[in-house]
Amino acid sequence: MFQLFCRIFAIIGLGVTVGAADSWLRPTRLSLEAPPAEAAQHQNSGAPGPAELGLMIDAASAKKLFDEGVVFLDARIDEEFAAGHIPQAFHLNSATFGTPAGADAMQALDPSQRIVIYCGGGECDASKNLALLLQGAGYKRTHIFEAGFPEWIKQGYPVEKSKP
Repeated sequence: MFQLFCRIFAIIGLGVTVGAADSWLRPTRLSLEAPPAEAAQHQNSGAPGPAELGLMIDAASAKKLFDEGVVFLDARIDEEFAAGHIPQAFHLNSATFGTPAGADAMQALDPSQRIVIYCGGGECDASKNLALLLQGAGYKRTHIFEAGFPEWIKQGYPVEKSKP
Protein backbone atom coordinates (compact mmCIF):
# COMPACT_ATOMS: atom_id res chain seq x y z
CA MET A 1 0.00 0.00 0.00
CA PHE A 2 2.82 2.36 0.90
CA GLN A 3 4.45 1.72 -2.48
CA LEU A 4 1.19 2.64 -4.23
CA PHE A 5 1.06 6.02 -2.47
CA CYS A 6 4.71 6.64 -3.30
CA ARG A 7 4.04 5.95 -6.98
CA ILE A 8 0.98 8.23 -7.00
CA PHE A 9 2.92 11.08 -5.39
CA ALA A 10 5.82 10.50 -7.80
CA ILE A 11 3.44 10.76 -10.79
CA ILE A 12 1.82 13.88 -9.37
CA GLY A 13 5.22 15.42 -8.69
CA LEU A 14 6.37 14.63 -12.21
CA GLY A 15 3.20 16.20 -13.65
CA VAL A 16 3.68 19.37 -11.61
CA THR A 17 7.33 19.59 -12.66
CA VAL A 18 6.52 19.13 -16.35
CA GLY A 19 3.68 21.68 -16.11
CA ALA A 20 5.92 24.22 -14.39
CA ALA A 21 8.66 23.73 -16.98
CA ASP A 22 6.14 24.15 -19.81
CA SER A 23 4.78 27.36 -18.24
CA TRP A 24 8.30 28.69 -17.84
CA LEU A 25 9.21 27.93 -21.46
CA ARG A 26 5.87 29.05 -22.96
CA PRO A 27 4.28 31.55 -20.56
CA THR A 28 0.67 32.58 -21.10
CA ARG A 29 0.45 36.22 -22.06
CA LEU A 30 -2.88 37.98 -21.76
CA SER A 31 -3.16 41.18 -23.72
CA LEU A 32 -6.04 43.15 -25.10
CA GLU A 33 -6.33 43.56 -28.85
CA ALA A 34 -7.70 46.56 -30.70
CA PRO A 35 -10.81 45.87 -32.78
CA PRO A 36 -10.15 45.06 -36.43
CA ALA A 37 -10.11 48.00 -38.84
CA GLU A 38 -13.24 48.50 -40.91
CA ALA A 39 -14.15 50.43 -44.01
CA ALA A 40 -14.74 54.08 -43.16
CA GLN A 41 -18.46 54.79 -42.98
CA HIS A 42 -18.42 58.32 -41.59
CA GLN A 43 -16.10 60.02 -44.04
CA ASN A 44 -17.93 63.34 -44.29
CA SER A 45 -19.17 63.71 -40.71
CA GLY A 46 -15.86 64.89 -39.24
CA ALA A 47 -16.41 62.55 -36.25
CA PRO A 48 -14.25 59.49 -35.75
CA GLY A 49 -15.72 56.60 -37.69
CA PRO A 50 -15.59 52.95 -36.70
CA ALA A 51 -12.31 52.44 -38.54
CA GLU A 52 -10.67 55.11 -36.37
CA LEU A 53 -11.85 53.89 -32.97
CA GLY A 54 -9.28 51.93 -31.04
CA LEU A 55 -9.59 49.70 -28.02
CA MET A 56 -9.80 52.60 -25.56
CA ILE A 57 -12.45 55.22 -26.31
CA ASP A 58 -13.43 58.52 -24.75
CA ALA A 59 -16.85 59.80 -23.62
CA ALA A 60 -17.72 61.42 -26.96
CA SER A 61 -16.99 58.20 -28.86
CA ALA A 62 -18.90 56.15 -26.28
CA LYS A 63 -21.92 58.47 -26.62
CA LYS A 64 -21.77 58.24 -30.41
CA LEU A 65 -21.74 54.45 -30.25
CA PHE A 66 -24.57 54.54 -27.67
CA ASP A 67 -26.64 56.70 -30.05
CA GLU A 68 -25.95 54.16 -32.82
CA GLY A 69 -27.40 51.38 -30.65
CA VAL A 70 -24.16 49.57 -29.83
CA VAL A 71 -24.42 47.14 -26.89
CA PHE A 72 -22.93 48.41 -23.61
CA LEU A 73 -21.69 46.15 -20.81
CA ASP A 74 -21.37 47.41 -17.25
CA ALA A 75 -18.53 45.55 -15.53
CA ARG A 76 -19.08 47.05 -12.06
CA ILE A 77 -20.38 45.23 -8.97
CA ASP A 78 -24.11 44.62 -8.45
CA GLU A 79 -24.69 47.50 -6.04
CA GLU A 80 -23.04 50.05 -8.34
CA PHE A 81 -25.01 48.81 -11.34
CA ALA A 82 -28.31 48.95 -9.42
CA ALA A 83 -27.60 52.51 -8.22
CA GLY A 84 -27.26 53.75 -11.81
CA HIS A 85 -25.94 52.69 -15.21
CA ILE A 86 -25.99 53.58 -18.89
CA PRO A 87 -29.50 52.89 -20.27
CA GLN A 88 -30.00 49.40 -21.71
CA ALA A 89 -26.52 48.33 -20.53
CA PHE A 90 -26.19 44.67 -19.65
CA HIS A 91 -24.63 43.85 -16.31
CA LEU A 92 -21.74 41.46 -16.77
CA ASN A 93 -18.41 41.32 -14.98
CA SER A 94 -15.54 38.88 -14.72
CA ALA A 95 -17.00 37.33 -11.55
CA THR A 96 -20.30 36.47 -13.25
CA PHE A 97 -18.85 35.69 -16.69
CA GLY A 98 -19.01 31.89 -16.36
CA THR A 99 -22.21 31.74 -14.30
CA PRO A 100 -25.84 31.27 -15.40
CA ALA A 101 -26.42 35.03 -14.95
CA GLY A 102 -23.46 35.69 -17.23
CA ALA A 103 -24.80 33.21 -19.76
CA ASP A 104 -28.07 35.18 -19.89
CA ALA A 105 -26.18 38.38 -20.70
CA MET A 106 -24.00 36.57 -23.24
CA GLN A 107 -27.11 35.42 -25.15
CA ALA A 108 -27.79 39.05 -26.03
CA LEU A 109 -24.29 39.49 -27.47
CA ASP A 110 -23.29 38.85 -31.05
CA PRO A 111 -19.54 38.29 -31.58
CA SER A 112 -19.75 40.14 -34.91
CA GLN A 113 -21.14 43.34 -33.38
CA ARG A 114 -19.39 46.12 -31.50
CA ILE A 115 -19.46 46.05 -27.71
CA VAL A 116 -18.57 48.90 -25.35
CA ILE A 117 -17.44 47.89 -21.86
CA TYR A 118 -17.21 50.30 -18.95
CA CYS A 119 -16.67 50.30 -15.21
CA GLY A 120 -15.89 52.96 -12.61
CA GLY A 121 -13.05 54.54 -14.60
CA GLY A 122 -9.78 55.68 -13.09
CA GLU A 123 -8.04 52.79 -11.33
CA CYS A 124 -10.88 50.35 -12.09
CA ASP A 125 -9.71 47.40 -14.21
CA ALA A 126 -13.04 45.56 -14.29
CA SER A 127 -13.74 46.61 -17.90
CA LYS A 128 -10.28 45.47 -19.01
CA ASN A 129 -10.67 42.13 -17.23
CA LEU A 130 -14.05 41.57 -18.87
CA ALA A 131 -12.64 42.58 -22.27
CA LEU A 132 -9.91 39.93 -21.90
CA LEU A 133 -12.54 37.28 -21.17
CA LEU A 134 -14.74 38.38 -24.06
CA GLN A 135 -11.86 38.51 -26.52
CA GLY A 136 -10.85 35.03 -25.42
CA ALA A 137 -14.42 33.91 -26.14
CA GLY A 138 -14.28 35.31 -29.69
CA TYR A 139 -15.66 38.83 -29.23
CA LYS A 140 -13.04 40.84 -31.10
CA ARG A 141 -14.96 44.09 -31.67
CA THR A 142 -14.71 45.34 -28.10
CA HIS A 143 -14.08 48.90 -26.97
CA ILE A 144 -13.34 50.03 -23.44
CA PHE A 145 -14.85 53.32 -22.30
CA GLU A 146 -11.81 54.14 -20.23
CA ALA A 147 -13.14 57.02 -18.11
CA GLY A 148 -16.20 54.92 -17.33
CA PHE A 149 -19.47 55.69 -15.65
CA PRO A 150 -18.28 58.72 -13.63
CA GLU A 151 -17.35 60.51 -16.88
CA TRP A 152 -20.69 59.50 -18.45
CA ILE A 153 -22.48 61.22 -15.55
CA LYS A 154 -20.14 64.24 -15.70
CA GLN A 155 -21.02 64.74 -19.37
CA GLY A 156 -24.73 64.75 -18.49
CA TYR A 157 -25.53 61.70 -20.58
CA PRO A 158 -28.63 59.62 -19.73
CA VAL A 159 -28.62 57.26 -16.76
CA GLU A 160 -31.10 54.69 -15.51
CA LYS A 161 -31.46 52.76 -12.28
CA SER A 162 -32.34 49.10 -11.88
CA LYS A 163 -35.87 48.33 -10.79
CA PRO A 164 -36.09 46.52 -7.44
